[in-house]
Amino acid sequence: MSRISETLITPSKIKQMIPSGISLGIGDDFFISRMQEKPQYIYLKYPFRVDCYMAAYCVEGSVDCSVNLTDYHLTSGTLLIITPGNIVKITDPEVSKDLKLTIICASTSFISGIGINPSKFLIEAMDVLRDPCIHLSDDETEMLHKYVNLALDITKTNPQFVHDSIAGLVSSVFYQFAGFLADSKKREEKELPVRTTRQRQMLEQFIKLAINDHAREHLVGYYADKMCVTPKYLSKIVKETSGRSVPEWLNELLILDAKNMLRHTDMTIKEISASLNFPSQSFFFRFFKNHTGQTPTQYREE
Repeated sequence: MSRISETLITPSKIKQMIPSGISLGIGDDFFISRMQEKPQYIYLKYPFRVDCYMAAYCVEGSVDCSVNLTDYHLTSGTLLIITPGNIVKITDPEVSKDLKLTIICASTSFISGIGINPSKFLIEAMDVLRDPCIHLSDDETEMLHKYVNLALDITKTNPQFVHDSIAGLVSSVFYQFAGFLADSKKREEKELPVRTTRQRQMLEQFIKLAINDHAREHLVGYYADKMCVTPKYLSKIVKETSGRSVPEWLNELLILDAKNMLRHTDMTIKEISASLNFPSQSFFFRFFKNHTGQTPTQYREE
């Protein structure tokens, strides 16, 4: 059985995989490229886990891959959206010679730091969990190319403002992708196997509950009771369907909320801790540092 590589793919590792083309990288926060040749397979020999948000648009050619053990065939006009924790593999090493991809990826810390509303994004992400491949219309393709051209043009500006300029652009791109998803759903209603449909429905129900209630309810048992299943069964379905555990989903929502409040409000840390229903301010400090490597104060002041 193929093993999951211990290497987590981040924007900087994506950059190492790109042999040529026009590209822009900002440390391990962000990377965008128009790839003109086959990628290097140093990271693709085995399935790997993605540790960033990533979009790959097939301009020309084709490539076969799997996301969370489901196979997909990318052809011209297909946009593949991959979220953190997804397991990805190139299933056919014989990538077409004319393959050209546009790749955009951003770290979770970069995304959470630019003010994106996590609830809105996670609601739209339900469609990504159903099918991460979107077939773009001509107008959507033109819009994507404009974003890519603008991002690459930004590199020619004053380096002092490149990071902030890209941050604003990426925020716009995320909401634009949400629009692509909504339009794609209207264009293509696909039938899924009954078992898969039931699992997806349960995952959607859990995440919608988590979005609404995570600030006050942090335990698996609460969500299991709401869904009339056992905590063990809910944990199994969520992990198998999304690649993440129930606590991982809840913790990410809590961290995203905490970061948004630290960065974009004047609430005190004590007030933020209370609003997220932590038992004490010191507990919130430890939780935040364990998940980000920084204290809330350090994050707010950076």
